[in-house]
Formats: sequence, C-alpha cells, structure tokens
Amino acid sequence: MTSYDVLVLAGGRSRRMGGGDKTRLPVDGAPLLDRVLRALSADAGVVVVGDERPACRPVTWAREQPLHAGPAAAVAAGLAHLASDVTVLLAGDLPLLTEAFVDRLVSATTTDAGAVPIDRVGIPQWLCSAWPTALLRDVDWSASSSLRAGLSALAFTRLAVDADGAAAWLDCDTPEDLRRARELA
Repeated sequence: MTSYDVLVLAGGRSRRMGGGDKTRLPVDGAPLLDRVLRALSADAGVVVVGDERPACRPVTWAREQPLHAGPAAAVAAGLAHLASDVTVLLAGDLPLLTEAFVDRLVSATTTDAGAVPIDRVGIPQWLCSAWPTALLRDVDWSASSSLRAGLSALAFTRLAVDADGAAAWLDCDTPEDLRRARELA
C-alpha cells in the first residue's frame, strides 16, 4: 500500500447542526473526529484543520486564515504540513469511513490524477477523496472561490461505488444525518 498523509477539515461552524463543534458528537460511543481518525493507517501523517481538541491519535493541528474562511482556505492551511506524495482529503464528520475505503482511494490515485468517489446521483464527494500532493500544491487556493472550484479543475478518476460503499462518505451536517449515522454504525 502506498503511504499517504491525511488532511481532515474540522473547523466549520456547524450551522446546519445547530452550531458548536459537531466533530465531538458521538456515534457508537466515539466522537465523529475520532471515528475518522480510526479509519486511517497507523502510518499516515494526519493534519487536522480546526480548533485543537482531544483526539484518539497524534495529529498536527492547523487553522485557516482568516478563521472560518471555508474549505479552500483550510486546504491551504494544511498543505504546508504534508510530506507524502499522496494526500487523502476528508471531512471531520464521516462516521462510517473505513480503512478499506481509504485504501481504495489511495490505490486509485496516480501521479497525475486524484481519486474521487461519485455518488449514485453523480455528485463528486470532494471531502472523501485522494490526490497527488503535488497537484494540490499547484492550485492557487487563495484565489479559489471554493473547494469544488479548486479540485474540479484537476485531473481525477471517478470512482463509482455500490450502495454499501456510499455510506463511507456519509457526513453529518444535520441532526437527521447524525441520527442516520447512529442507526448505520
């Protein structure tokens, strides 16, 4: 398996969840952020962009500038801390993510193209994807209006997944999402 680093975006305001730090909300007894971190190879370097908080494994903490500037700014803040040739880009609220799914993303990444799962209605799942780190560094994140704008211009392999695989990128943006994740965990 190719070694990789991980960039976890966990600094949002969680407005749709009602505010606060949603990555601390539990699913099956573990905070959302820890569930993401447990799905990663023990050898992976991990950068979490967000406020520092307890975590189940050692991570490097970073913050986007200005605070709450969005995912594109978060990627820019985390890139300086990455060392591997491949970077897995994840949201901090993916409670059903598995190491096998992360390995599939990394395996599908090439030297010149990322790997992005595409859901059943054709929507790319940018915050559950893998990229050559060099490609991410080529993006002018300060000029990018959004994460989608920055990533969609890059070459990537579209990964079709079955219904079971789709659960890997279930993110918890709303109380209904959290309830569904708790039912599926």
